[in-house]
Amino acid sequence: MQEPMPDTLTDAGPGTLAAAVRRRLKHAVSARLTPYDLSMQQFWVILVLMEQGATSLHPLAQQVWMDDPTASRVVKGMVARGLLTTRADPKHGRRILINLSPDALPLAQELQLLADEVKTGLVAGLDAEQQAALRSGLRTMVANLDAMLVGQSNFAGERDEVAS
Repeated sequence: MQEPMPDTLTDAGPGTLAAAVRRRLKHAVSARLTPYDLSMQQFWVILVLMEQGATSLHPLAQQVWMDDPTASRVVKGMVARGLLTTRADPKHGRRILINLSPDALPLAQELQLLADEVKTGLVAGLDAEQQAALRSGLRTMVANLDAMLVGQSNFAGERDEVAS
């Protein structure tokens, strides 16, 4: 197990702090998943399916922040382990619905408790107003980064035109 990072974040900027939170959250959750022999990706898939029920690949991938090919590989491995089932979508001829297998429901319920514990621990010490401000600020940062990515692709296209 990796040792905690030293507390050098006193004067860190928002990007560094966001990265530190992501890294520590990943380590905290991964450590709790070891007894289950699950990856973080598998954990999130189980939680989404537990909460939302059967869904097709693309919406599932979006919910767990994966691209479709990665989500497909994760789902395929989970089907092989008996954690998920797939069936044809009766409303759409080519779509496959993905769901938790009946045998995985007790595991999913246990993982939901683990997720609730992590969520509670993550915001311990923050009152409701602070949590709301944090969520708002993080959503703004995500939107800013999305806008930068769009701007980056436009900028790259402009460079290509100039170079032509």
